[in-house]
Amino acid sequence: MSKNNKTKLSDVQVNEKAGSKSSYEDFMVLFFVGAFLVIDFLPYFKTFEIIAPQFLYLTILNIFVSLYIYSNPALHQTALVNIFKSSYVFVSYIVFILLCSVSIFFAKNISLGIVSLAEIIVAFTMVINFTTLFYNRLHLIVKVAFLVGFSAFLQAGKVLYNFNLETNLKPIYEVLNSNVMKGNAGNINILAASLLFKVPFIYVGITNFSNWKKWFLAVALVFATTVIFLISARAALLSLIIVTAIFAVYYVKTSEFKGKAALQLLYIVFPVVVSFAWANLTFEQSKLDPRFVSTAERLAQLNAEDGSINRRLVFYRAALGLAKEKPIVGIGLGNYRIESIPLDLSTNSSVPLHAHNDFLELTAETGFLNGLLYFSIFVVLLVVNVKRLFKSRDVLISKTSLLALLLLVIYGIDALFNFPFYRPTMQVCFSFLMAFTFVNIGDIGKHATLVNKKILVGLIALCALPLYFTYHASKTSNLEYLIQTDNINFASSGVLKGDDVVGRNPKFPNVFQSSESFVEYAGIYYFREKKYTEAIKLLDSANKINPYLGRPDFYKYLIANERGLPDSAYFYAKSAFYKRPVNDNFFETATTLAAARRDTAEILKMYETFPAILTKPASWSKAYLSLNAAGYSKNGLDKFKDLALKSFPADTIVQKSINQIAITDYIVKGQSLFATGKHIEALDSYQQGLKLDPTNIYVNQNIGFYYFNLSKPNLAIPYFKKALDLPGLNNGKTEFFLGLCYLNVGDKENACKYFKQAGNYPDAEKLLVANCR
Repeated sequence: MSKNNKTKLSDVQVNEKAGSKSSYEDFMVLFFVGAFLVIDFLPYFKTFEIIAPQFLYLTILNIFVSLYIYSNPALHQTALVNIFKSSYVFVSYIVFILLCSVSIFFAKNISLGIVSLAEIIVAFTMVINFTTLFYNRLHLIVKVAFLVGFSAFLQAGKVLYNFNLETNLKPIYEVLNSNVMKGNAGNINILAASLLFKVPFIYVGITNFSNWKKWFLAVALVFATTVIFLISARAALLSLIIVTAIFAVYYVKTSEFKGKAALQLLYIVFPVVVSFAWANLTFEQSKLDPRFVSTAERLAQLNAEDGSINRRLVFYRAALGLAKEKPIVGIGLGNYRIESIPLDLSTNSSVPLHAHNDFLELTAETGFLNGLLYFSIFVVLLVVNVKRLFKSRDVLISKTSLLALLLLVIYGIDALFNFPFYRPTMQVCFSFLMAFTFVNIGDIGKHATLVNKKILVGLIALCALPLYFTYHASKTSNLEYLIQTDNINFASSGVLKGDDVVGRNPKFPNVFQSSESFVEYAGIYYFREKKYTEAIKLLDSANKINPYLGRPDFYKYLIANERGLPDSAYFYAKSAFYKRPVNDNFFETATTLAAARRDTAEILKMYETFPAILTKPASWSKAYLSLNAAGYSKNGLDKFKDLALKSFPADTIVQKSINQIAITDYIVKGQSLFATGKHIEALDSYQQGLKLDPTNIYVNQNIGFYYFNLSKPNLAIPYFKKALDLPGLNNGKTEFFLGLCYLNVGDKENACKYFKQAGNYPDAEKLLVANCR
């Protein structure tokens, strides 16, 4: 066929029955595709709220698919095996998995490595199964597109329904920041990517259907893109713009009738415009959060000043730093979530867990060679699909190449900025991408030579291989859910007991998604139950699994404190801080204990250990007050004060701490002067303190005592009342003396009022009885 006679994408409606000799086989392909798409709806069931049970579901589904393949001779073609053998992508993928396996032997946490490898094998067998199912069945792509579009309609529709319900109860900016926008994915970026990979399928469906299905997919597109715009994840927005532009340009360029093509594109452009307007009208009602001002402004935030981008740069540096430590074999598959913790001290609010770049994270975990190999797979996928897109004269090959290319753009951008490698829904996207690339070489036809049954049995065994580990990971995830429900970090007890957690003996994996170990939580349960010996044993084990969080040592501090062992308490409080020197709570606890021991050297050491990027006014203030309480020299305090005035010259927290110590000095000086009869000088000292902070309860209280002791109750009353109007006084002393002042000026009503408020303060009850009958 000449180039001029090449069939145009816009001129062809795919015959949905072409190339199909068996409606049953076509049905089974669509059935299994639908079953894989169910992965996006499992999180709505509590059992599947965490990722691991989703991998168990995929494992079981892979086994069923492999059994179907085994039972269907039409799929036993040697040509399919030859496709795999001759594919650089497939061979590289196998080598990549082998190198991932090798890295586990060098991992500190082998449990995490084994679970991660099991998840990789699940994804790998999905790729094989998808490829086998679509072998000689690419004519089903339009039907598959409708299934995927239907999935997007339900997934996005549920989010929008819940969003509408919540906006009737809460301000819009709160709903935009709530779990509603995480949908069934548990994370806004994952939800956005999950919906986004369905968009190219919707585009294919819209441009190939001419009946009600076209309109239905247009509505699904409105729903999906509205959620994407509302989430405002910049990687997803960027991907949406790119894939829409690529599809539109290619569609028009390859269409012989440009006007007809433009009309068809209206079914795509108009829904996207509607969703864009819908989302931005919603943002107009929520101006309190800079993330949700407008889509344009959100994209404009892609600069070096943006906090999210700066965080990712920290992640990237940590990943490269870990990769340099072990450039050949890496730190071990799955171990980034633990080993990256000490390299990211930029925030106390969370630990990294992922590098937000799959290529760098896998490089850190499995070595530079394997990281480059994985990256090369995507480069070759890009080259192969672009080449087919522009050189093939077969409309089906072109259409499939375009779809694969769009999926590659979406997955690739997500891999650059997030972590789709360990996300089940994105591995479904990856399987579509790989399968469409492998089998998109035209109608191969049937071959007399069939695959050896041993290969098919091997496929079944490979699909079943991860079952033990995904099953145990699922059980572990259920335990994690139960522990999170108990909120045992703050609650005094929970539904579970320490024995329950230990009895379940979670090994695969042995840590939470958030990187805390299960034995740590078992220790916390025992601590709440006052079983200190068992708690300490498990907390010690927790330190071996994850030595970077400091939490096990902090709970050992709490145990030592309850046991009345001050030396041990001090030791463990310091140990907790030095293991996680960005934790404000650890820092405050350790410096407070150091102040009680007048250990000024340790306070200064801890302040210096606090990361420079986080050496903020609050941490300086805690150190300054602790140094003062520890009796640090005036010269030393002045130097430490000068340090803050240079670093945080206009900060109110710094100034308040400086004033707090100065006011204390003025109060002590005033009390000393009054005791020696220098009443005027004493009042002047109190007034100096009052100028620094008119709301300081103690200086107001002491001026009240000053006038009371000089028998000037009228002058004392306003200062006592002001002190009581401020929070912090609760021992009844100020109320008692205020009552005496009112009694001395003949105001029995107010005197009785404050004697009553004085409660159990000495003589309050006696004066209440004597004067207030």
